[in-house]
Amino acid sequence: MDQKMDQKQQMQLWLEEQSNLKSREREKRTVPDEPGVNINSLMDAVTIILIFLLMNFSADPMKVTPHEKLQLPNSTTQLIAREKTVTLTVAADQILVNDTPVLTVKNNEVDSVEADKLEIPPLKAHLDEVVNKTKALNAQTGQAFKDVITIIVHGDTHYRLVQKVIFTAGISSFTKFKFAVVKGGQIKQVM
Repeated sequence: MDQKMDQKQQMQLWLEEQSNLKSREREKRTVPDEPGVNINSLMDAVTIILIFLLMNFSADPMKVTPHEKLQLPNSTTQLIAREKTVTLTVAADQILVNDTPVLTVKNNEVDSVEADKLEIPPLKAHLDEVVNKTKALNAQTGQAFKDVITIIVHGDTHYRLVQKVIFTAGISSFTKFKFAVVKGGQIKQVM
């Protein structure tokens, strides 16, 4: 009988040991509550930032900076600007390239430029600088240079000044011209 008791006690001890081993393994498997970054929250934040940046980046590529002496002509066009280009603005009092003032305009004439010449040398120098910077940036990103320029002209600007601006842009590597207008103009018939 002692032998049976001894076996029962051994069996009981063995079962207790097994139970203790399993509970220790369970304790090892549970992750302690340590303060840290929750990966789900981090993924949510990154997703929100990514969507925000994509929405801002893919916004309208044609941005016309309001200017007190810049009134765009109306048009019935249905075209929409699809890509970001170099912008050349001819306001009533100055000429700007990418919103940077380059020259002053008085009475539809550019200061220090001969009236009978088509080229505007200071504008050409600035456009050449913009072209060189754009080509260098495109070379780094592996893109080709787009020779498109968007011209924004005040509605009351004389044709001769617009002609000089277009000619100057043309000799500064730009071969394609887009003009910005206010969409939704009405066609008026003169009788």
